[in-house]
Amino acid sequence: MRCPRLSELPPPPAGRVGWPWTEEPPPLAPRSDNTPWPRVSVVTPSYNQAGFLEETIRSVLLQGYPDLEYLIMDGGSTDGSVEIIQKYAPWLAFWVSEQDAGQTDAINKGWQRVTGAALTWLNSDDVLMPAALARAVAALEDPPGADLVFGNVDHIDANSLKIGHRLGREFSLDYVLTHWHNIIPQPGVLMRREVLSRIGFLDTEFRFAMDFEYWLRLAVAGGKLRYVPHTLASARLHADAKTTTLKLIAAEEQLRICEQLLPLPDTFPALQRQESHIRASCYRAAAYWAYTAGNAKATRHYIRKYLRHPASWTVGGMWLGVVSLGGDATMQRLRSLWQRCSRRAAVLNRRRRSPLTV
Repeated sequence: MRCPRLSELPPPPAGRVGWPWTEEPPPLAPRSDNTPWPRVSVVTPSYNQAGFLEETIRSVLLQGYPDLEYLIMDGGSTDGSVEIIQKYAPWLAFWVSEQDAGQTDAINKGWQRVTGAALTWLNSDDVLMPAALARAVAALEDPPGADLVFGNVDHIDANSLKIGHRLGREFSLDYVLTHWHNIIPQPGVLMRREVLSRIGFLDTEFRFAMDFEYWLRLAVAGGKLRYVPHTLASARLHADAKTTTLKLIAAEEQLRICEQLLPLPDTFPALQRQESHIRASCYRAAAYWAYTAGNAKATRHYIRKYLRHPASWTVGGMWLGVVSLGGDATMQRLRSLWQRCSRRAAVLNRRRRSPLTV
């Protein structure tokens, strides 16, 4: 199905302007060789996020892309999400509202139905940038050989105001594992459907880190992951996005990924020699998640495991260990102080970069 034009969609709610409410990119021009643009399939897992869902839907439908397959897998929302989905149903390839086993399960159910040559998922509180799909498809095809492409992502708040920016970088399995750093912002991802046949679907055992586990699984299987130096999406950060419980789950999932991944196959001899450092980096990452959750006991638990690898100690890792000794209250006060200082520094930097006015 071709993407609808702005005039074909329901009018936006009162007071909503700009992308994707009152703006749209031009339709995508035919390719120079007159071959059709490949079908792109997008799956949105949805559950009780009616305040953001319509913006997500419109950002996908208004891509101006000539062959879009859009599916919404709702987990049985009771907050008005279903009414929003029904409003846009004429432009959806499929939608359902029924109980599922969570976000990862919903994505997999959607992927089992897709027919596109390329696919992705977009969470129900995130937003695609104008013409993002066309940019991603072009990067996936030229130069040939990429299995997955990813770009930069803006961070937006509950009011869709930009509050930050997350840069991707050229993918290196060595860097990702030795720093235990997910450099791929998920909302800015597009991959070939053949990847599903190659490595399977998302692991439903993961609630938080299913994307990180999937990128690593693809890379270890020899997949090519390519960085696109464009901002392709906006990821929303809001009060319900990362609760304390989810942060502790994230810490646990970091370790589970590491245990599933190691030892690495013989095709990675250099990384095999860094197994101790990879484990240390994983423990440090888990400790950081526990620290952001304000849980000093869990932070100390992971730092103790980290300290078993002295060759990999860093200032950041040792600092996490020290601040956790003060208990939850002290650790949370220090974190709040650090956040206030960081925000103040960001404001001062913006002022320095701004031109003088008279």
